[in-house]
Amino acid sequence: QDRCRFRARRSTRRTVVKATRSMQSIQTPETVSKSAASGSSEPVEAVSVVVVGGGPHALAALAALVGGDGKSPVRGTVAVIDPGSHFLDAWYGRFRALEIDRLRSPAYVHPSAFEPTALVEFAIREGRTAELEAAPVAVQWMPTTDHRPEHADSSGASLLKALPSSALFRDFCASLEAELPHKWLRGTATRVARAGGGGGGGGSSFRVQYSAAGEPHELREVEAAALILATGPVGAWSIPPPFAPLLSAASSACGRVLHSEQLLTQGRGTLREEVARRSGGDGGPASVLVIGGGISAAQAALTASRAGHRVVLRSRRPLQSRPFDIAVGWLDVRHADRLRFEYLCLPPTRRLQAIRDATAGGSVPAPYLEELQRLAASPGSSLRIEVDEAVDRGVCTSTADSVQVNGEDFDLVVLCTGVAPEPLTSSALFRSVEELLGAPTVGGLPRVDSSLRWSRGEDVFVLGANAGLELGPGGGNLVGGMRGARVVSNELHVLMREGVCAPPRSGWPDRTAFANKYAALLDGREPEVDVLVQRLHLAPKAIIALKKAREAAAAGCGSRAAKGCKGACSVRHPGGPPILF
Repeated sequence: QDRCRFRARRSTRRTVVKATRSMQSIQTPETVSKSAASGSSEPVEAVSVVVVGGGPHALAALAALVGGDGKSPVRGTVAVIDPGSHFLDAWYGRFRALEIDRLRSPAYVHPSAFEPTALVEFAIREGRTAELEAAPVAVQWMPTTDHRPEHADSSGASLLKALPSSALFRDFCASLEAELPHKWLRGTATRVARAGGGGGGGGSSFRVQYSAAGEPHELREVEAAALILATGPVGAWSIPPPFAPLLSAASSACGRVLHSEQLLTQGRGTLREEVARRSGGDGGPASVLVIGGGISAAQAALTASRAGHRVVLRSRRPLQSRPFDIAVGWLDVRHADRLRFEYLCLPPTRRLQAIRDATAGGSVPAPYLEELQRLAASPGSSLRIEVDEAVDRGVCTSTADSVQVNGEDFDLVVLCTGVAPEPLTSSALFRSVEELLGAPTVGGLPRVDSSLRWSRGEDVFVLGANAGLELGPGGGNLVGGMRGARVVSNELHVLMREGVCAPPRSGWPDRTAFANKYAALLDGREPEVDVLVQRLHLAPKAIIALKKAREAAAAGCGSRAAKGCKGACSVRHPGGPPILF
């Protein structure tokens, strides 16, 4: 009888516990643990994928993951963690602050990763094709064979090659965001851990901790099977040493030294408004010194000059003009594969230097440079362009009314010197991932594989400039965003789509359709010669040499059709040792 009563009481307790747990599991989508740091057992919202970041790369990842492919409906859910109120918040802030009215990327480059024509079709639907301006350089290459008449302007030139206005690009991205199902979690991601707190292994889910916007001490959590890190590079403002004391002690300099990043991070309005506010307030023309050699410096100088101020644009080296932020070859499909192949043949440490060489220094779009030179050359011009290699070693002093730089007085100094990159491990978020997974780094950048995974067997992906070791020098621009989004979407296709099952491991390829096409070049799974001939645009002599080497290798294996037989084949390229196959 005692045993029966004990069993009855235990059964009753189990029923109560089950009912309690059932009630706890009923939660709205907004329910998130608010006491993660204290170890509370409150329920945590679960999604399929968490994207950390709200820039163009994050939007491209979302579009690739949940955008309609016409084949299988979406079953996965995506949460986005970012301090902004919507996608590209920081981008729009920079455009507004510097009054940038046009992108420098063609209209086929945008966050809709699988639809190159989406931006042009949006402009046509909205009747805004006038906001697509002909590119200043002859762009003869496109990643699409779409040549429909409606995608051409009055002269017959393709609108896909045109440069969209900032307003058109903003509205297109807003419409894209509105169409894509996702949950926006406004806050700053701070830490990643295994779900349940265990050590776990490959394939286990993750918990991402973030502080809610406006409530930095309130920590929340969201759980996901996959994590995409789409944040920008980590770094501090690059400040020339002579100006550092004046910028940090704004009161002593009367606020007359301004860093361009202040306009973005502190909500100070446009540069035009800041110049007017800080230049004495008497309404007359001010003397403004702009330091920098990139697009921000050019835009700042033009903005101040158009407002009637006397402007000196000073840089360490002569201004350089480039249509895009990297060499055109990296965006030209006729040459990009060859450049990427040569890049991926380098050891990781040399890839870092290749990134620096390809993106070294700032560059100015041709229209900006032409206008600067025209203004500087006009009689009685109020704009001067100067080159000073010692610009970061000058002598600066300040008074209540001005800042003196190398003996010349200025009402305002604008530092357009950008951000100095720092190792990602200086970020608490990236450091937690590195420690959790033992994720490798090279020179402060994640050592991602060809699928953009940071750690083998783990669904943790890196996008943007932080994935530059795999994506190349263009990893941080919109082209890199589209390429990275396609790779990650392909990797998470089974997780995100209904009716899609993973094939048996025996039939699963070692690399994916959208990953680095050269990742398996040397393992015998592809005819190497065919890839080289089609992708590298080799000279006829090189093609003959490669075919002879392949025949010799096949003969050594006993069959001319054999794959994976390594012969003594090498390809010589400028600036490096032979590449052996």
